[in-house]
Order: sequence, then structure tokens, then C-alpha cells
Amino acid sequence: MKSSEATPVVAGSMPWYRDITAAQWRVLAAAWGVWVMDAVDFLAITFVLRDIASEFNVPLSTASLLLFATYGVRWIGGLMFGSLSDRIGRKIPLVITLVWFTGGAVLTGMSWSFVSLAVFRLLLGFGMAPGFSLGATMVAESWPERHRAIGIGILDTGWGLGAIGAAIAYDLVYPHFGWRGMFFVGVIPALLLVVFILLFVPESQAFRKGAKHVRVPLRDNPAVILFRRYPKRVGYLALLMLVLCFGSWPFQGLFPTYLKSLSFEPLTITWLTMTSAVGQVFGFFASGFIAERLGRRAGISAMLGAGALSVVALVYSVNYLLLAECFAFLSGFFLVGSSGIWGTILTENLPREVRASGVGFLYNIGVVGGGIAPYIVLSTVKAASMTIALGIAVFTIVAALAAIVILRSVRETKGMQLSEIDGGGH
Repeated sequence: MKSSEATPVVAGSMPWYRDITAAQWRVLAAAWGVWVMDAVDFLAITFVLRDIASEFNVPLSTASLLLFATYGVRWIGGLMFGSLSDRIGRKIPLVITLVWFTGGAVLTGMSWSFVSLAVFRLLLGFGMAPGFSLGATMVAESWPERHRAIGIGILDTGWGLGAIGAAIAYDLVYPHFGWRGMFFVGVIPALLLVVFILLFVPESQAFRKGAKHVRVPLRDNPAVILFRRYPKRVGYLALLMLVLCFGSWPFQGLFPTYLKSLSFEPLTITWLTMTSAVGQVFGFFASGFIAERLGRRAGISAMLGAGALSVVALVYSVNYLLLAECFAFLSGFFLVGSSGIWGTILTENLPREVRASGVGFLYNIGVVGGGIAPYIVLSTVKAASMTIALGIAVFTIVAALAAIVILRSVRETKGMQLSEIDGGGH
């Protein structure tokens, strides 16, 4: 019989999904649900940037800075929540972040000025920071070693489902309640999810086993240990995440705005963005299997390359709806879907004592790049008299190539045990 290393997806003849216990599925369901709500509350604003710019009488490029306002503070929240999680556990901080970013979305819908709106987006960003990182940490520490990448890839499908939810809200809620109504759709689902997490989701088993090593005095905060012991690792992983996030957000952040600039009807915009979101769901799900088959670095590189080409084809085919639908699916599947491997790389490159702190910081320092990307693209488009389509295409291609180069410096972790990483192996 082959070893688990030789067959990373199957233990013996048993299908991989039968190797997952009910408790492990509940952990994934909780983390997945938080990521869905995170996506709904955040992506809603990408559909209404023009409405916000019009209501508060600001340029569209200035309105796009709201994405940066949300993403620009996430690294602080990720580091602080991650440090808290490394000391008290993963479960309660996950509940706190869910309540926090849901409240931030509600306040967004109640904004009375552009300044108040910016402040509420800052608050939302701070609270939503650990949504993915805590979930990825819980799944990595709860699921069997040989299925980690699959579990984290499935977790990331939540972002695609959230994107679908935001698109549906734009079609059903926006026409009747305007842009403000978009930010109230997540309240009831979030409350139900809080109850589920508190009653049915266990604490991370790896955290419980290592609690005596993790509960350290505040002077030895995990966030401090992260930078003191692993500065080089933090450096190249932070650069990688910045470039990866920057590369996906010209498409994710500006595609609805680009379609509006062409005077597409809301229903057409909904269909194209939903098709992309469906592609993301399939891409996230497939990403774990791709990472187990090709390895973490090669898997991301292959998906990025195919995704960047798909985005270029999409922005120049939007007037041919069937063709555009095809490329929208492929763009979501490959470009955005490649991020299903990001969490695996981060969790597998950091030891348990700083894992939540490190993933929280690195993932969210990366999204700063995503937050500033739409502003840079729109500013460049205006300064160089380019079309939005060309701006999206150029920045997506350049960032994908840069990320593929940086990935060559990142350690390949396919087949590694978390115990090797916890022991300090490099």
C-alpha cells in the first residue's frame, strides 16, 4: 500500500472526503460562512462606486479609494486579531470579526457624508481583517495533513459565493433600495452564523494541544515573536502577497465599473459578474487539488498565467455576450481562483506559535495592494488617456508575471507535515 505522501489526496482506497470527521466539516462550514459574509459585505461597494461618487460629488478615482480605506488598515486588524487568537484560541476571535464587519457594513449604508463613509469603511476593514486568516488557520490545524490544501481551497469558495451574493443583491436590492440597501443584506445570515459557531464548532485541536506553549506573557506577544524570529520569511511572503493581491484587483474591483461605463444594464452586469463569481467558486475548489498535484508554487503560477490571459480576452469581448460569459468564467476560475492556494502557502510556512498572527498580518498586508490597485489603474487611465479595458489588462498581466518571479523564492511545502514547520524547519 502506498504511503499518504505518495497519494496526498487518498488514504488507501478511501475517498478523501470520507477521511474528514463531522467536527472537521463543521470547522470548515463556520470558516466558509464567515468568508462568504466577508465577501458580500465588502464586494457590495464595487457595484455602487459610481453611485457613491455621484451622491457625495467626488471623482470616481476618489471613490475608488474606499477600497483602499478598507484594505489599508486590515494588516493592523489581522496582526492584532491573530495575536489574540494565538493566545486565547481561534473560535472567539472568529465570532468577534464576523460581528464587527457586519456592523461596519450597516454603518456604511447609514453614511451621511463621504468622510463618514470613509471612516466606516476603515472600521469595517479593521474588523474583517482576520476573516480568512483565522478560518484558514482553523482548517489547517483541524483537517488531516494530506487534505489541508483541499480544505483551504474549499474554504476560499466562500469568496466566490459571496461575490454571487453581492451580484444577486445588486439585481434584487439595488433597484428598489438604492446603493445603501446593498449593505444591509448580511445582517440576518451573520446572526445565524454566530449562533452556529458558538454552539457547534470546536476549538482548534492543534491550539488546544499546544496551548501551554502558545499562552505567553504579553511582553512575548506572538506578533513580536513573528518579526523577531522570522524576519526574512515575513519579508518575502509579504512581498508575494502584495503582488498577488494587486494583480487580481484591477479585475475584481473595476470590472463592474467598466461595464457601467459602457452603459450596460444592471441585469447584464449581474450576469457577467455572477458568471465570474461562479468561475471563482469552481476555481477555489479546484485550487486545492491543483496545489496537491503540481505543488504550491507551480499551481499558483499556472493559474495566474491562464487567468491573466483570460482577463485580457474578457475586457475586449464584452460586446459579444456569450464569448464574454466564457471568459468571465475563466477569469474567475484561474485568476481569482488561484488565491485558494495563498492560505495554504502561508499556513504551511509559519509555525504554530505565530501562525494566526503571521497569516493575519501577511494576508492583510497583501490586500493593501489590492485596495490601492483600482485607484492606480484609474489614475493611470486618466493620466495616459487609456481605456479602462487597457488599464485592467496591462496591470493584470504585469502583476501576474511579477508574482510568478517572486514565487521562485518561496519554499515549496507540498507534502510537509505541520510538525516539521512547528519545529522550526525552513
